[in-house]
Amino acid sequence: MTGRRAFVLRVLAGPAAFAVVRAAPLAGLAPEAHLALGVYAWTVAWWVTTPVPWAVTSFLPFVILPLAGVMPFSDVADSYGHVILPYLMGVMLFGHAFQKHGLAKRIALAALCVPGVARSGTGLIFTILVVSAVMSAAVSDLAVIVMMTPVALSLTRSVAAGATRMSAAACLAVLYGAAAGGLATPAGIVFNALTLSLLEQLTSYSVSFVQWTSTGVLLAAAHFPVCYLILRLMLPPEVRAIPDARKRFLKERERLGPMSRGERNVLFVLILMLVLWTLPTVAEIGFLDIWYVPPVAMVLLFLLPVDAKRTAMTLRVRDFQEGVAWNMLYLVLGGMALADILTTLGTIEWLAGLLTGSVTAGALPWVAGLATPLLTQLTSGTATSIMVSTILFPIADALGYNAAILARIIAGTAQAVAFPWSSPASAATFAFGAVGFGTMFRVGLVATVLTSIIVIALSMTLVPALQAFSMG
Repeated sequence: MTGRRAFVLRVLAGPAAFAVVRAAPLAGLAPEAHLALGVYAWTVAWWVTTPVPWAVTSFLPFVILPLAGVMPFSDVADSYGHVILPYLMGVMLFGHAFQKHGLAKRIALAALCVPGVARSGTGLIFTILVVSAVMSAAVSDLAVIVMMTPVALSLTRSVAAGATRMSAAACLAVLYGAAAGGLATPAGIVFNALTLSLLEQLTSYSVSFVQWTSTGVLLAAAHFPVCYLILRLMLPPEVRAIPDARKRFLKERERLGPMSRGERNVLFVLILMLVLWTLPTVAEIGFLDIWYVPPVAMVLLFLLPVDAKRTAMTLRVRDFQEGVAWNMLYLVLGGMALADILTTLGTIEWLAGLLTGSVTAGALPWVAGLATPLLTQLTSGTATSIMVSTILFPIADALGYNAAILARIIAGTAQAVAFPWSSPASAATFAFGAVGFGTMFRVGLVATVLTSIIVIALSMTLVPALQAFSMG
């Protein structure tokens, strides 16, 4: 009975939010825009309470807007035709291939085998942090955690059985490293592509792969000393010296054997992606923008063979089903569609006009940097990014403030690491069992506060200094 009642309350949260918005006397807002704002409130409420999957909630505009006579079904459908769909599919499938063929583990062990890298417990934690960040620049943070956490735990437990603090620190090093590395490139975390797309859609600013990466690498690097010191001070490893660490890592690497055909194919695709993303900086190629590259990678992964005689490719049909986080993908797509609908019907313009007088340009980065991590603890980082970007980007444009700074801040602070339920990455880390709830919250809270301040301050400095934006 309790479960049924809770489910009913979660279902009713959406219509209740819709009713509250519809009943509010919003002067100057056209009836169609008012109703669209109600649909937005319903959608966000269901994204938070999840009575149905995120993807299903994302299609609410298809149901309500034509029924209310606000927009024809075909116009609503047009809002869902967005470049972010093939982009994210390509990124997710590349991450799946990276994990499936073992290239991630080979790269991690190669870094750990560098002489002098992991001769102590703190050195091992720092190395795990950096390796996780480097891998997260190319694949999703969740994929990095699934790949790296077992490696990190096996390394720490082989060094010293029963070293619980060290094991917890290793798991959190993977989580924090994946979060930091995700800032480096547009492919690192889903919030990057989402905020970039909304930036182009809602303002006169845009950002290229190289522009985003030029600031992202510095932001990621700034996380290393902060996260390392947090882990060292709050979870000091029980083991100081690891005299034979390199021998252990070399032995583990030898077990992998030579690089497989699948690994070589994935490495080739990774190099090709980086080349295609950076080409526009040296040559003007009209079709070659940030959104074009992942679909190319996706096609190649299904064409490059690992066994030509058996027509076995790097990725197969089953990988297309398993390698794409469909629920997350359509959450993002639904958010993009809602932003487009709200813009078309004038809701965004009305909201920006309402808030422009009460928010100064100088306060915008702090509003974005404080609201985003707070809301992310309550709902998904993707839903939070959509909500904050949709509200603040047009306001920044109206005030003449560089909205690309806000894009950096929102994407950089939308990663929740304090609660197990705050994000799939946090949940996966917690599920390995080496980090207790109290430890995750205590250390994660400090990490969230300090890294958010770093992201806000550096974004305000680096984006203008490096001219990491383009005017439309």
